[in-house]
Amino acid sequence: MTTRKKRGRSRQQGSSLTQILIVVGTAVVAVALLAALNSGRLLPAKVGKLAYETGVTPDGQPYKGSPDAPLKLVEYSDFSCIHCVEFAAALNALGPDYIRTGKVQVIYRNFPSVTPEPYPSAQAAECALDQGADKFWQYHDLLFANPRDYSNTRLKMYAQEIGLDMTAFNRCLDLGVKYKEVQADHDAGASQGVEGTPTWFLNGQKMPGALPEDQLRQLFDEMLSKGSVK
Repeated sequence: MTTRKKRGRSRQQGSSLTQILIVVGTAVVAVALLAALNSGRLLPAKVGKLAYETGVTPDGQPYKGSPDAPLKLVEYSDFSCIHCVEFAAALNALGPDYIRTGKVQVIYRNFPSVTPEPYPSAQAAECALDQGADKFWQYHDLLFANPRDYSNTRLKMYAQEIGLDMTAFNRCLDLGVKYKEVQADHDAGASQGVEGTPTWFLNGQKMPGALPEDQLRQLFDEMLSKGSVK
């Protein structure tokens, strides 16, 4: 009797162990699949030629849109800010109607948070700017498409994706060449009352916070129709 009970317990324990191994194995496979899917989702798409005018202002700030545009939008932004991601998406959506047509010029300035984490992405974007304003905006779009992924590996992968000279970019990023420039942007914003991101100035008028696409369109149209331009 005792022997049969022991055999029964042994079979039950073996069955339980098998079930545990199956569950664990399934979980491992699921995690691996999820990681693969997420990794693929983060890979940036190919970036083609930009459809709008780009350049650098006399004081070294990257812009997109005509310098002769009646509306000038100076944006203080942070690549780690989710609301900045939303605002960048709204501006991109309105690009064909306002930026490409010469109605709005967007000038970008860095305003990273006080923690060190966002600085590498801001510096990387400035390193891209060294190789052309168009490269800055391509890099800008990749960063906002992949928020919060700031490892050196990723930052360099994005640079390679848009065809930068990797020797020059890696040297610029690894040596922290652009740290002072990013800090200078931050200080300039703070002197104008910028406290958070996104904060932007439309023809000199301070506009804190992100506006959705429809409200931004309405604002542009109102200022253009009323002649509220300089």
